[in-house]
Amino acid sequence: MPRHAGPPSVLDLDPGALEEVVLRAGGRPFHARSIRAWILRRGARSFAEMTDLPRSLLPSLEGLLVPLSSNVAERRAAPDGTVRLLLRLRDGNAVETVVIPGRGGATLCVSTQVGCPVGCRFCASGLAGIVRNLSAPEIVEQFLHGRAEAVSLRPVTRAVVMGIGEPTLNLEALLAALEVVRDPRGIGLGARRITISTVGYPDRVRRLAAAGTPYNLAVSLHAADDATRGRLIPTMARIPLAEIVEGARAYFATTGREPTFEYVLLAGTNDAPDQARALARLLEGARATVNLIPYNPIPGSPFRRPTRERVEAFSRILRGHGIPATIRWSKGLEAEAACGQLRIDRLPREPGRAPDPSPQGVAPLGG
Repeated sequence: MPRHAGPPSVLDLDPGALEEVVLRAGGRPFHARSIRAWILRRGARSFAEMTDLPRSLLPSLEGLLVPLSSNVAERRAAPDGTVRLLLRLRDGNAVETVVIPGRGGATLCVSTQVGCPVGCRFCASGLAGIVRNLSAPEIVEQFLHGRAEAVSLRPVTRAVVMGIGEPTLNLEALLAALEVVRDPRGIGLGARRITISTVGYPDRVRRLAAAGTPYNLAVSLHAADDATRGRLIPTMARIPLAEIVEGARAYFATTGREPTFEYVLLAGTNDAPDQARALARLLEGARATVNLIPYNPIPGSPFRRPTRERVEAFSRILRGHGIPATIRWSKGLEAEAACGQLRIDRLPREPGRAPDPSPQGVAPLGG
């Protein structure tokens, strides 16, 4: 858990520790249960909103405890209804949470780290590297902020853990947070409505499967051959794609949950017909769907979004080889919606200096 000055937040404390603090403030054990329910179930942002607490308890309680450890520092909305929230943490760092409207309800996209160590060449999340892991309470609070934002849209019906950071590199905190999210006395969102996205570390995927909760799994491939993937995701170059696909197969065998393979399409880099055929060969026999994602541009990036015709041709080739394929056209382009873009644009930097979209000065990829 990150260190910070000041009193702990409600979710920083387990139920027993929260009860001790409330007793010290002059309250009673049931007040601790009520406070937690107000935060998790009713979305309270202050103790004053908790109408069943004695007013005489508030001054001493506010000196020992804060309702939340984070706050909404900035809100960006796109015409399609997508809302991006920049959340300020108590140590001054920031992460992003996105609320995406849909026909059946809103989807929350949540982060697991401040920054990202993976360094995908086309992604804004890792441009400034990794700062630290988020704590379990900080992950849960993203659900609370996102749910409050979604009230004016539709109820939250799904969550995707594919914001800033690599979820499986903060697996212990993530799983602890999702227990609170799934708990009917907490946020009450079932495991089958939660998707965890990963670049596919096989050992981490197996640990996730062994945890015993059948979350949906999305594995980010972004290439059909090891050489291209190594250029796109240098930190993963030592792990062959075949091992990553096998890890996803093992997840299905253990949990019964069919994985999705994510594939960001980059014009002239990984969107050629022969690359679609290679991807079909790589996934032959796998129980999975490929989710094609046309690149969501970030300023200064050397990568481009393919044309609709190119994207649809790639999809047709996969389907022609018996591989189920969907296309996810990104929402919220007008809200700095590339993952991590809002955060990276708000980081302190030298006047007039823009973030380098090509980590370590690597030259743009060729076709």
